[in-house]
Amino acid sequence: MAAFGSWVSHFGDDVDDEGELESAGVQFSQKDGLIFLIDCSKSMFIKSEEEDTPFKRCIRCAKCVTQNKIIASERDMLGVVLYATNETKNPCDFKHIYILQSLEQPGVPAIICLDEYINDESKGKALGHSDIYSLGEALWACQDMFSNSKAKLGNKRILLFTDNDDPHAKDKSLQKQVKSKVADLEGTGIELQLMHIERDDKKFDIETFYKDLLAHESDEITAMASASNKFDDLLTRVRSKEHKKRAMVRTCISLGGGLKLGVGVYNLVSSCVKQSAVKLSREKNEELKSKRNIILQDTGEALMPHDIKKYVLFGGKKIGLETDEITEIKQFGEPGFTLMGFKPLSFLQKDHFLRSANFIYPDEKTIKGSTTLFTALLEKCLEKTVMAICKFISRRNLPPMFVALVPQAEETDQGKVQVTPPGFHVVYLPFADDIRETPCDQHMPRANMDQIDKAKEVIKRLQFSFSSENFENPVLQHHYRNIEALALELDEPDEMTDYTVPDEERMKSRAGKQISEFQDLIFPEGYSTGPGSKRKAPAAGGGAAFKRTKTETTSADVDIKTEAMANRLGKLTVSVLKDFIKKTKISANGTKKADLIEAINEHFDI
Repeated sequence: MAAFGSWVSHFGDDVDDEGELESAGVQFSQKDGLIFLIDCSKSMFIKSEEEDTPFKRCIRCAKCVTQNKIIASERDMLGVVLYATNETKNPCDFKHIYILQSLEQPGVPAIICLDEYINDESKGKALGHSDIYSLGEALWACQDMFSNSKAKLGNKRILLFTDNDDPHAKDKSLQKQVKSKVADLEGTGIELQLMHIERDDKKFDIETFYKDLLAHESDEITAMASASNKFDDLLTRVRSKEHKKRAMVRTCISLGGGLKLGVGVYNLVSSCVKQSAVKLSREKNEELKSKRNIILQDTGEALMPHDIKKYVLFGGKKIGLETDEITEIKQFGEPGFTLMGFKPLSFLQKDHFLRSANFIYPDEKTIKGSTTLFTALLEKCLEKTVMAICKFISRRNLPPMFVALVPQAEETDQGKVQVTPPGFHVVYLPFADDIRETPCDQHMPRANMDQIDKAKEVIKRLQFSFSSENFENPVLQHHYRNIEALALELDEPDEMTDYTVPDEERMKSRAGKQISEFQDLIFPEGYSTGPGSKRKAPAAGGGAAFKRTKTETTSADVDIKTEAMANRLGKLTVSVLKDFIKKTKISANGTKKADLIEAINEHFDI
C-alpha cells in the first residue's frame, strides 16, 4: 500500500465550510493558481511514430485545462511559461524564459493563443532552443508570477513538462540552484508537480535527478506515475493534478478510551449543472443585483432578523421558539465520528443507500500520528473484510447519522497512475423510520421459470463494462459547445457524440435471437411491440374502478389502531390515512401527513 503522504499531492489541504455537509451544497471561495512550465528543448519538438511532438501535447493539455476551468472554476488563475528558448520575455529579465500567458483568469484570448501554437507548430519553433538555460530561474519566474498576482490564491501549483531526466548534467551549481529554489517554493506554499514525458529513443529515469528534487512530496518515490508517451495518458495525469480536492469538513474519529485520529471528509461525486443565467439591465447591459426583504403583511413594514420569531404547530397551537432555543434543539453533541463497532461487509445491503457516499482520509494537521493509526485500521478492515459502524455528526447544528466506513485499497493503472485512493467510503445508513415495506399485490401476474431463465440469458448477453467516466452529460456538452462556438466565433460548434443512446445494432447482433424468444414467451400471440402499437383501452370506468378498489383494499388490510399503538403511522401512505379519516369521519387540522397522524392519535387517545 502506498504511503498516505503521497495523498497530500492528490487531495490537498482541507477547507472548512460553514454550510451543510451535502454533496451539492458545499461551495468554496478560494481561487487556485496553476502555471504550466513547458520545456522547449530540441527533443520536445521531435515527432514520435504515433503521436504529435511532446511540445504540442503539452500545449493541448494546457488548452484542455483552460477550457475545463472556464466551465468548472472560471475564477481560478492560469499561466503558461516556456523555458529553454532563445527568446526572452519575463519581468525578471531571466534569459531563455518566455512567458506565453500571464497568470490570469482563463478566457477566450487564452484559448485562441494556445490554438495558434497547436495548429501552427512553427510558432513554437520560432522561439528557438537553448541549452544554456537555468531551470532554477524558470521556477523563480513562476514564483514571481504568483507573488505579483493581485488575486488571493489558496492553492498554488506548477506543472513541469519535460522529457529531460537530467537537466544541467554538466553543471552541478545549476542543479544545486534548482534544488534550493524547489525548497523555497515549498516554503511559500507552491507545489511542484512533474509531468515527465518519455522519448521513443530514451527512457525517462526518475532516479537520475528528480528523485531527490521531489522527495518531499511522498515517502515512496516509486508511487510516482510512469513517464507518458501518449497524449491521453498525459492528459489523465494533468487532470488529476490540476486542482486539489478540498475537504468539506475536517474532524476526528473517536475509537474509545480517549483515542482519536484526525480525518478529512471529501466528496467524490457531485452533480454537474449548467451555470445560472445572469440578469442584465435592458438599458445599460449591466449586471443586476437582487435584494430580498421580509415585509409585514398588515403594515408593509420591512422586518429585521431580530423582529422575526419562528414557531412549531403542535396540537393546533403555535409554540414560539427563540433563536437560541432552535440552535440548542439542533445540537446532539460534538462533531465527529464515534465508533460503535464492526460488521462484516456482507451486512451492507443495496437498499441501505440514502445518498452519495463521502470519502475519508487521514489528516495530520488535526492530530499528529493519524496517518499511522488510520493505515493500521484500514489494513485490518481489509484483511478481515469488515466495515466500521460509526455515529457521525458532520456539523454542530446538524443531526447525527449512522454511517458505515467501507474500506478501499489503493489501485493504480499500468502507468502507476492512481485510479482509486486508499481510504474509507462513508456510506450513510437509514434509520428504522426511513425503511418502508414494499407493497405486494397478490393478484399481480408472476413469471414462470422459462421466462425467468430466458430473461437471465438476455441480461447475460447484454452485459458490458460500465464506468460513469465514459459517459458525458449530452445536455451539458451541447450547451457548452454552443457557448464555446459563440465565444470563439466559430462557424458551428464541435460535433458531439451522445454515448447515452443505446447501440441497437450491437444489441441486436449480440442478443437479437434471445430478445425475440423472450418476447414470444412474455407477450400473447398477435401482440405487436413495434412502433405505433397501442395498448388496448380498458373498459369504461374500468381504470378508475380498479384504482378505487385497490385503495379500499389496501386501507382495509391495514389495522390503523395497531399501527398507531406501535407508533408506525409514519410508514403508511397519505392516501391510506386520508381514507381511514374519511371512513371514521375524523376532523383534521390540515391535509399534511403530520396533521393526519395527529388527528388519528387523538382519535385513539394516544
